[in-house]
Amino acid sequence: MKRSIIPLVMSAFAFPAFAQGTDFESIDMDQSGGISLQEIQVVAPDVTEETFNAVDTDGSGDLSPEEFAAIVDG
Repeated sequence: MKRSIIPLVMSAFAFPAFAQGTDFESIDMDQSGGISLQEIQVVAPDVTEETFNAVDTDGSGDLSPEEFAAIVDG
């Protein structure tokens, strides 16, 4: 089931900010070590809660550096 949503998730994160090399540290504005939905929406406003939750594979409520890398690096 998760495999079928990967193209949807990837397209949601295919914004110019990611293409220009926005990195984890610059999106993690509060330097908490995780990227919240609100932080990701600053650079990718069309990312929905549903899409964010699909990428947040450990269900922590934040994207870890590994989860972020998985969507950016494909």
